[in-house]
Amino acid sequence: MRFDKYMGLTARAKKIVSMAVREVGVAILPDKTEEPFDRIVERPRAVVTVIGAIEKHYYDDPSDTVANLHRYTFPSGVVYEEYVQVKPWHGGPCYFIALRRPSGKHLKTSLWSRQDTGMSEDMNNYGLHHDESKRNCD
Repeated sequence: MRFDKYMGLTARAKKIVSMAVREVGVAILPDKTEEPFDRIVERPRAVVTVIGAIEKHYYDDPSDTVANLHRYTFPSGVVYEEYVQVKPWHGGPCYFIALRRPSGKHLKTSLWSRQDTGMSEDMNNYGLHHDESKRNCD
């Protein structure tokens, strides 16, 4: 079976753009009963906007997308954008996402390793300059 597979950001990149936060409280249900909660949720560290979308290779509708690509604008003024680092083929395209500055310079700590992607050294960051899977939303 062939399908598109979204790998997303590395765990290290996710820590750059979001943080784990503990929420403790009580949810009041429509019947006025209270339900306590204690959970860990991910919260963005920056303002997040959609800048594009990854178009599906296999789709039922031409407007189908695999995932949106985002821009992260931090309070300090630093901006990172998601891009498709590489998309090797394993029964369909696998989209590995990394971060870069708007200038195009990639953030090394956000890159997937060659072992993770299965790509050669010269092809492991192919998407930095050849990001054909991005549909612009600006």
